[in-house]
Amino acid sequence: MNSAMGVRCAAGILAAAMVLTGCREKEAPAAPAAPPVKVVPATEGYMFESASSIASIKANDEVNLVARVEGFLVKRLFEEGKPVRKGQLLYEIEPQIYEAKVKAAEADLEKAKANLTNADIEYERQKTLVGQDATSKRAFDNAAANKQEADAEVKSAEANLALARQNLSYTKIYSPFDGQIGLNTYSVGNLVDQNSGTLATVVKVDPVRVEFVITEFELIKLLKLRKGAEAPKVRVRLFLQDGSEYSEPGEIAYWSNRVNTNTGTFQLQAVFPNPKRQLMAGMFVRVNIGPADPHKSLLIPLVALMSDQAGDYVYVVEPDGRVARRDLELGYRDSRNIIVKSGLKAGERVIVEGIQKVRPGSPALPETDPALAAQIPLTAEAALKLDTPKAVSQDVPSPLGNTLAPVGEAIEEDDAGATPSGPGAAK
Repeated sequence: MNSAMGVRCAAGILAAAMVLTGCREKEAPAAPAAPPVKVVPATEGYMFESASSIASIKANDEVNLVARVEGFLVKRLFEEGKPVRKGQLLYEIEPQIYEAKVKAAEADLEKAKANLTNADIEYERQKTLVGQDATSKRAFDNAAANKQEADAEVKSAEANLALARQNLSYTKIYSPFDGQIGLNTYSVGNLVDQNSGTLATVVKVDPVRVEFVITEFELIKLLKLRKGAEAPKVRVRLFLQDGSEYSEPGEIAYWSNRVNTNTGTFQLQAVFPNPKRQLMAGMFVRVNIGPADPHKSLLIPLVALMSDQAGDYVYVVEPDGRVARRDLELGYRDSRNIIVKSGLKAGERVIVEGIQKVRPGSPALPETDPALAAQIPLTAEAALKLDTPKAVSQDVPSPLGNTLAPVGEAIEEDDAGATPSGPGAAK
């Protein structure tokens, strides 16, 4: 009896244990769902490795018009601020005194020529007589000396005439080139001379000159484009205060022969055509300089990039849906994308949003971000459109402008020892 009850009790306990075990199995939590993340495939695209710098526009030529002779100003033949043509008469100083000096110099020359003619005749006569022993050697020597003196007087008279004519020409002041003239300083009727200073200024407005500097880091990249001893073949673009691009392409007219050791910068000058007079001396603009032709590189969006003590890296979603880390060697970057030199293959899905939700080895549900994918330029023309700097600041410009720094500079780490390198990398 007791034995049967023991068996029943054991069976009951076993059944209860099985029921409890079954309940616990039913209550076990399910595996977490893979979090959604936005990805962009690493893509072979084009990028201009350009440098951008604030610059100032200067007149390609600028001439101060001054009086070179003394006299009363009798004519002003231009409108202030208007275009002028090369050779256009701008001022006239009273010419009468200088015309009279020219006539006097012409008369002196004629007199000197007449004296030379007589001296030549006398010299030839004495030369014949001395050969016949019909005159003295002294008479012949005097005739020769008189001839030389008369010849010198002719040359002196010719020089005086040339000087008189030159001074007469200075009574008319012409524009030295096509350009734009500024304000007039002296009214008609004023006495002017060499000490009167500037009468007006003419500047050449087409083309214009743009002076700017780039960093030594950017110079090194440009010099790698050099073929032999020739200057690198580059593309120079200009952007106005409102951010719009100037329509005319420029070319580098001057490369400095040294880097400034105090600032670590390198000076250049570019020349831009200005047929529509859209550029004015003194304007601040932004110059963009880079290779004439872009090269194809592996590109990823800048927002995907992260950095820690080990270096730069991204997260990718593997074909099996697991997240993996890729350590990268990086190249040039612009405001949107960055060149990957090694560590990543074309087509790998790089996480650009939702990075904080995953870690290496965890699952992820990838979805392509079409907006960021579309920002990777697949043609050189598309790269050129994207290579547009920001509008020029109204603040006083830095001598370096908004130059681009190497990747990885001034990166701060968060508490986990890593930080996205672009805005919005971890959303």
